[in-house]
Amino acid sequence: MKKGIITVIAMVMLMLAVPVTSSAELLWTKNETPVFANKNWEITFNKDVDAETINSSTVYVQDAKGNTQKSTPKLVNGKTVVVPAPSKGYVEGNDYTLYIDKTVQSTKQQKLTDGIKMNFAIESIQDYIVGAWKGDYIGINFLAIFHPDYTSTVILDDETEVGEYTISGTNMTMRLLDEKRTGRVDKISKNKFTITSASGKVVTFTK
Repeated sequence: MKKGIITVIAMVMLMLAVPVTSSAELLWTKNETPVFANKNWEITFNKDVDAETINSSTVYVQDAKGNTQKSTPKLVNGKTVVVPAPSKGYVEGNDYTLYIDKTVQSTKQQKLTDGIKMNFAIESIQDYIVGAWKGDYIGINFLAIFHPDYTSTVILDDETEVGEYTISGTNMTMRLLDEKRTGRVDKISKNKFTITSASGKVVTFTK
């Protein structure tokens, strides 16, 4: 197993299991499951990290053409670094690579023996949500069906509400309970996502 100050990527818990064979970046043994365009990566180290070694030159994301994405990594506590998505999000359908440079070190000057990288792809929100989902909004349970043609069907207490939904960036608008509801879409897992409004109200969908 890879030895050094980094052990896992939080939220996906990918263990480093690649033997050291060269000075190039080591690649995780498999790519991360496709994520939404607003994905913020959290990297958890097994030792406290020297904040002076965390910057956009040591922890960064590049697209398939080698273009570095505009994002400033932040050390949020002694061991966790957050890499925010670009302000306009990643591009759906594109591939990216998260890099951690070997100059990142612990507060006791322990460095990574190699740089590390992880490939990931950006998933289309519509491709993900099309289908039937069990919904929950402030304790109200319903069935929602999102169709490929951007129409939706909501079934609540044997009553059917037909409407449309739209997706703009990482925001989605849908008709629910006779009102249009808009919010940020967050993929929690393969079988769960949420829509969070600007006021903080959450609609939860599960398979």
